[in-house]
Amino acid sequence: MKPYYQDDRAGITIYHGDCREILPQLMNADAVITDPPYNVGKDYGIHDDNMSENNYAAWAKECVNNAMKRAENQFWVAPRYKMELWLRLLKGAHLIVIPRGASGPLRQGWSDQFETALCIGKPNTTVSDLWSGIRLKGEGYFFREETFGHPGYTPYPIMAKAVSLLSTHSVIDPFCGTGTTLRAAKDLRRKAIGIEIEEKYCAIAVERLRQEVLPL
Repeated sequence: MKPYYQDDRAGITIYHGDCREILPQLMNADAVITDPPYNVGKDYGIHDDNMSENNYAAWAKECVNNAMKRAENQFWVAPRYKMELWLRLLKGAHLIVIPRGASGPLRQGWSDQFETALCIGKPNTTVSDLWSGIRLKGEGYFFREETFGHPGYTPYPIMAKAVSLLSTHSVIDPFCGTGTTLRAAKDLRRKAIGIEIEEKYCAIAVERLRQEVLPL
């Protein structure tokens, strides 16, 4: 299995392909930290984000089962409007709530004011499960972070906090997109493996990783 990108000094590797095929070939890590597609019709390129609900559930189950074999600690950014499915897949997970600091998008008459994540495993230190002070997409002018053109971009502070709390040495991101988890791992001096099915996002991730380590 040939890496798309490998930095031996930093211990960062990217594989271009389907995580269901690549995860079984990897060594174990401290944690899987990821934000999967939600099947809401976003244009990710190769990945079909508009499956039938049954097909999506089967796909998600296969991804989770493979990920669970690679690490005891798991962190999945999971949407609350599909929470029943993700709680079923990530049994015993702890719910983390990330509130918006400004008005969010409207969804069927509701103003969307928070994001959610599911965590399996004990954090390295005692921490609140309300992660306030993180700017989220959808906050308009208040969200200043570069999204690199990715339709499902997750803010860097979320992934960096998960990396710092759930790993001491290594992480895996099965849906690494433009490399946010990998960038956080590099900044926090953890080894990391990312998997991404869309090559253009692999290329963006490589460019982000080639930057100097950001100050902590």
